[in-house]
Amino acid sequence: MNVVTRKLIAKELYVNRWFVGGGAISAVVSVLIAATSKTGFNIGALTWLTTIIATGVMLGIYGIMNERKEHSLQFVLSLPLSVGDYVLAKMLGLMACFLIVWLAGSAAAMTLVFGMQAVPDGVGPYVVLLCVFMLANFAVVLCGALHAQSEALTSAVVIITNMGVSIFMFTIGPLPGISQSMWGPTPAWNSTFWTVLGCELAVLVVAFTLPFFLAARRRDFL
Repeated sequence: MNVVTRKLIAKELYVNRWFVGGGAISAVVSVLIAATSKTGFNIGALTWLTTIIATGVMLGIYGIMNERKEHSLQFVLSLPLSVGDYVLAKMLGLMACFLIVWLAGSAAAMTLVFGMQAVPDGVGPYVVLLCVFMLANFAVVLCGALHAQSEALTSAVVIITNMGVSIFMFTIGPLPGISQSMWGPTPAWNSTFWTVLGCELAVLVVAFTLPFFLAARRRDFL
């Protein structure tokens, strides 16, 4: 990794610092609201979910799409770095930004589930799967934004991935291996959980590595 690539990664963290910091705080505050009451739980859970999803969307839009729209990508690619270096910097820089919010939100959610008696520990596996799904979902957003060469395609990726969160929640929740123990006193780390988790990790790996094999080798990246 050359100096310019490292500078671009640091640039992503610096440019998005207030947005990322605000997202991390919002995710933690959402969990604190969720711990207040039943109504607070519903409000906090919705806010927590919205915060993490919105963070991924905004990083994808402002971190990648706007560079094309505002023609700053031409300047970046005029620096002494290859298209592969640029893709590496974008993937690592934006993923690092998202991880700050994701880790803060996931840790707060796990603390709520396993640290508060009013919340059954049985919901833990579902929350873990939801957290990992949102991480994989963001990797798909990055992958799609780096490959899409128009604003319309990037917007389509964002819309589809946002819809995917709701589809995931309504599909995974009713699975017998998840639903039967969700509101129980102990978490069930059964085969259903590990199968879904394995699929999520596979999507994460493919979405994160695909740009290095396709987008990074494209001659006309603009």
